[in-house]
Amino acid sequence: MSPMPGQARLSERLVRAAALGAFGFYACWNVAWIASGRVPQSILQAFTGIPCPTTGGTRSLLAMVHGHWLQALLWNPFTVVYMVLLAYSCAVLLRQFIRRERLVLMPFMAHAWIGSLLAGWVAKLVIGPNYW
Repeated sequence: MSPMPGQARLSERLVRAAALGAFGFYACWNVAWIASGRVPQSILQAFTGIPCPTTGGTRSLLAMVHGHWLQALLWNPFTVVYMVLLAYSCAVLLRQFIRRERLVLMPFMAHAWIGSLLAGWVAKLVIGPNYW
């Protein structure tokens, strides 16, 4: 049995409110860390001790800029992959926004994100907590 139209709108509003709340918390978390002069800690790691697949990405990028390639790979071996996916995703969404189209990524992009994040998580766990 499908939900009634009113129920569907309510659940959509709840999902949007939860997403906006989560984004607000994420933004405040990062602003607080940056304002204190430190690189923001992963929220997942701070509360659970488990690394986020992107943990170490900033340190990895800084190591690359300084030519420390091994160190960059140890901090996060998927930094370049994430940067390329982010740039492409932003370009697609910007184009859709300019054309006043619905903002949505193609399924292959969702698969690329999910696959790279899962691979990144496995890599972080294999590399170990010294580089979380």
